[in-house]
Amino acid sequence: MAALDPPGGTERPDRGRPTARRARTGALALALALGVTAVPSARAAAVPAAPEDPAAKYAKLKKRADKLSKEYRGGLVSLEDAEKAAKEARAAADRASGEYDRARAAVATIASTTYMTGRYESIPIVTDGDPQAALRAASGLEHISRNNGRRVQALRALDAQAEQAREKAEAKLEKVEKEIEDLESQRERVKKLLAKYKPEKPTTSASSGSGSARPDGASGTKSPVTGNSMTARMRTVLQEVDGKFGPFPTIGCLRPGDPQDHGSGRACDFMESTGGRMPSASASAHGDKVAQYLIDNASRLGIKYIIWKQRIWDSRSSGGWRQMEDRGSVTQNHYDHVHVSVL
Repeated sequence: MAALDPPGGTERPDRGRPTARRARTGALALALALGVTAVPSARAAAVPAAPEDPAAKYAKLKKRADKLSKEYRGGLVSLEDAEKAAKEARAAADRASGEYDRARAAVATIASTTYMTGRYESIPIVTDGDPQAALRAASGLEHISRNNGRRVQALRALDAQAEQAREKAEAKLEKVEKEIEDLESQRERVKKLLAKYKPEKPTTSASSGSGSARPDGASGTKSPVTGNSMTARMRTVLQEVDGKFGPFPTIGCLRPGDPQDHGSGRACDFMESTGGRMPSASASAHGDKVAQYLIDNASRLGIKYIIWKQRIWDSRSSGGWRQMEDRGSVTQNHYDHVHVSVL
């Protein structure tokens, strides 16, 4: 107990009283239970030193991701999705770690203050000669011990939560790295793909007498089209899909101000249900057929990516569907529509 004794302090005599000995034992046990090294040492042993600071690693991956986005004409949704999830997980891990550190500091302060001041050991002296008072004091000490025991248990729970949050953040960061490595491995093939499909903008024609320009949209479709303005390539895809699988409840295309492909006329949503409702089994199966048709004809039609049922298929990756993060609703997770973006 030398490490816990105050410098220059002297040990108080037990004076042969059982109550005093019990109080001293309880105080020392409490000090040990709340000691600075008790929980933190276990945590330190359980958490290996990270080979690289997560923030620094994220910054390096962000540079690689930004370079890829520029080279591949943006819209790397699976990568952007993974980046956002990693950033949120890192923030959650920092919060959990902060809560643990604050709780640890509070527990350590209680332990050192109560022991160094000798507050618990003074109980037998104050109550000397009064057995009832000594019993009440011992009971109070037991209450304090139980209360601070709960603090230790809460600290251990926070430690476990912080560890889980840290592991989740690391896993999300690894996912970002894998997405980047996969996209980088396709660089030569993507260069040829992009050379084949030059960038397009919605074409315009002068409106009679107004002098303004009106974006050309699709006409003669089976399905109603909202935001009926798109590039020639997107219009070709819309008319082919609508002609083969329509009518759809609606097809949504241009959304002015959208930072992704809907804002530039290079994307449309083929709705299988409306009002944010989950589509019926038959409508869901219909969407499966639409998505597969687009994958099978992606090279001919210049498809960039397809999102359906919280999954994404990207022509610039190594292939196959990839699961996306949960965005919170039927529509945001693309369960009620097949999203199509073109190059």
